[in-house]
Amino acid sequence: MKSELIKNYIRYYLRGKTIYQVHSPFVFAFVKEVFQDTRDFYAFSLIEPLRESYLANKQMIEVSDFGAGSHSTRGNIRSIQSIAQSAVTPARYTQLLFRLIHFYKPKTILEMGTSLGISTLYQAYGNETAQVITLEGCPQISKYAQQGFDSLEVNNIELITGDFRDTLAPALQKLQKLDYAFFDGNHRKAPTLAYFEECLKYAHEESIFIFDDIYWSAEMREAWETIKAHKDVSLSIDMFYMGIVFFRKENKEKEHFTIIDSWKKPWALGFF
Repeated sequence: MKSELIKNYIRYYLRGKTIYQVHSPFVFAFVKEVFQDTRDFYAFSLIEPLRESYLANKQMIEVSDFGAGSHSTRGNIRSIQSIAQSAVTPARYTQLLFRLIHFYKPKTILEMGTSLGISTLYQAYGNETAQVITLEGCPQISKYAQQGFDSLEVNNIELITGDFRDTLAPALQKLQKLDYAFFDGNHRKAPTLAYFEECLKYAHEESIFIFDDIYWSAEMREAWETIKAHKDVSLSIDMFYMGIVFFRKENKEKEHFTIIDSWKKPWALGFF
């Protein structure tokens, strides 16, 4: 699996563009203000100690997994430590989610796949006046996530537990208008595309959809290609670990960008 990931990264790296090769003003602003922003925001120092506590927690829980599972962990009895190691988005990317929300200021935020709630907290802190709904399938993991939200006294998050097939539609109806969605709860092609289509009903011209682990498997690569090609998607950005789509009508022709840091080599990435 790791060798396939490295091959995919090399292909991504070879077709990627740096900020100096981007001619779209919109994408240039994204690269400069979000992708390459290295500022250390106050929220980071609040959230990372919680991540560290999970990484040290050897408590065993029973996990209900409705998605494609984990590449690194098998079985339904896992430690909080192993979940934090394998299922929680790394700091480099949770902080990117924070900067994305801090820059674009979406008011309604949906996350599919809470896990232990680290990425949820980064997104909620990105705009503390936003309405955030996060969906988690596993009751035991959900309980730990809620404890984390309570410990930091974050009040703009609503955590809903259950199978996405039962919880997604009511969550969207509650939000009414979807400014931002982060898809990180199911790494299979058919469910990912089904959830995408469901969320599209509530999207608008300024909506932002982010898909995690777009190179996680052949299925996820196929899902990402299908999403990029969708008639409503006007602009997409491939950052390897994540893919972002926009629906801007001022884009008369569909555009796709593969963005890299000019200094970043495959072996420098935290997930290899």
